[in-house]
Amino acid sequence: MKSQLAVSDALYLKPLLFGLDRTESPFDQVIDIPAQNALKLSQRSEGIRNAFLSPIDYARHGGEYCIVPNICVASSIPTNTIQLVLKSELHNIDRVAVDVRFTSEIILAKIILEEKYRNNSSRQNLQFIPMMPNIDAMLAKADAALLVNEIPNLYKKSGVFTLDLVEEWNDLTDLPYVHGFWVGREEEMTEQEAKALLTAKNNGVLLQLQIAQEVAQQQNLPVGEITQYFSSFSYDLGEREEESLAEFIQYAYYHTVIGDVPEIRFFDVSSNLSSQN
Repeated sequence: MKSQLAVSDALYLKPLLFGLDRTESPFDQVIDIPAQNALKLSQRSEGIRNAFLSPIDYARHGGEYCIVPNICVASSIPTNTIQLVLKSELHNIDRVAVDVRFTSEIILAKIILEEKYRNNSSRQNLQFIPMMPNIDAMLAKADAALLVNEIPNLYKKSGVFTLDLVEEWNDLTDLPYVHGFWVGREEEMTEQEAKALLTAKNNGVLLQLQIAQEVAQQQNLPVGEITQYFSSFSYDLGEREEESLAEFIQYAYYHTVIGDVPEIRFFDVSSNLSSQN
């Protein structure tokens, strides 16, 4: 029986999934929203043994999970993936409307706002209001709205301005933002499965143009736009990405999002696998 692999519809994941739908793949893919994927993995529901998780969903279960080495999705420049839309006339931000399906992005918004944009004279705690992702309705009830786009989309409208939170994170830390990575329980991932994930990444990165052409046709978007989008991401979990992950977890702890700082643990895969590029 194949292992169940939890993924989302996020476009930036496509290069990591290359070939994993083939007959010889050790995985069957289960597609759901990130928050549900995290819940399924923690509860072992639907046979989920491995998942693409965000940094905060990993941190909340860090004692249970290991990370597949050398694979992630990270970015340092604006990609219109995580945007905070604010009313232009604001002097301070007290209420943020959010889509609760995207946990790490909410924590990223909290970190950026608390660290960079809070008015120290305000005594109110930053309030997050869960809403459906309708920008006009969100801004009618809050000072700002958090948008997480599975397909790149820049929100433009008069009377608002937009912060790209990946760019803001890079400005705050001088590090890339890590969107997510493969995780599972140490005793439940085989070396064959780890090898399949590493091979998929290596091939997907090499064949980004082919993937972009397929996506462009499916989404009726220009190939050049999708190619540029993919090239804005890094798919290697290297030293700077590990440093960023650790920094994000430290910030989450400082802002009382998590109760402790878990050790970042990796699967022990053979050196010939983990060194593939």
